[in-house]
Amino acid sequence: MKFDRNAAGEGVEAVCRMENGRMAIEWKFAFIVTQRGEDKDTLRLTLRDPAGEVVLLCMQRALEEETLTSMILRPQLWNFDRPYLYELEATLSDCSGRETDRLVRQLSLRVLYCDPRRGWMLNGEEFILKAVDYPTPRLASQRELQQRVLRDVKRIKEMGANCVRCEKTLHKLCEKAGLLVWREEMARAGEVLPWPEEDENGQTPSLFYRYRARWNREPFVYIVPESISVLPSGNFKVTVYSSESRVALYSDGVLFEFLSGQEEFIFQEVPAKGPCVMLSAEGEGSSMSLSFHKMFPLSDRSKAPR
Repeated sequence: MKFDRNAAGEGVEAVCRMENGRMAIEWKFAFIVTQRGEDKDTLRLTLRDPAGEVVLLCMQRALEEETLTSMILRPQLWNFDRPYLYELEATLSDCSGRETDRLVRQLSLRVLYCDPRRGWMLNGEEFILKAVDYPTPRLASQRELQQRVLRDVKRIKEMGANCVRCEKTLHKLCEKAGLLVWREEMARAGEVLPWPEEDENGQTPSLFYRYRARWNREPFVYIVPESISVLPSGNFKVTVYSSESRVALYSDGVLFEFLSGQEEFIFQEVPAKGPCVMLSAEGEGSSMSLSFHKMFPLSDRSKAPR
């Protein structure tokens, strides 16, 4: 007998629910029966904390009809800020005690569901699902791929996302970083945005900052270089992305205007006296400056230093 690694959870799934501060777990197993007489095979499941201490031990006949259930008194729950992971080890042994299969992987304990009235709930708390559709980069070496994915996952978190739709090979990495893995039933109650990939020069696109302004409440302002255009009056139009509710724009060190709003702030008729335009945007807890020469080609403005 073997674990069916093509089934959900690679053969082992944990269905969790909280009961008065304790976690009740129903275990679901999927097996591949290879020969007769395997109905007497034994299943042993061990759950360890990150320090290697055993917190749960379960044993039963592998093909037992009754669902295997267990209880953990003080569970460490996985959440976005503290993605706590246990180590699960499940083994199968035949009637002579010979081990026939072993499955080892990390496991998160959490209660995740979508309430018809309140929306998505994680461990009893409401949250807004913010998902990114992340395509696996096509790079020459495995080392380059790992470095890129690790960096991108960090940026996905910085953007304010809490869920990723990606290839199965990246699921464990996402959970370890504090990101949910997309499930098709999530399509009814959430937003999925395409991942804003870097350009050919390795520069972060402005779309990243627009998403960040929509999803992340950490204070920041970002002057969008490619948004800057010359108006018929000779003054400039400037767009700023920000997570703050009020943004001030300075031109050549002089306050031009305050705007209130969300996500996108568009400033019209921004003056610039000298040949070098110096712009600064400021929120209550953040600021950014950008400088460029008036003769800098508008078609290349998106390649300005960021």
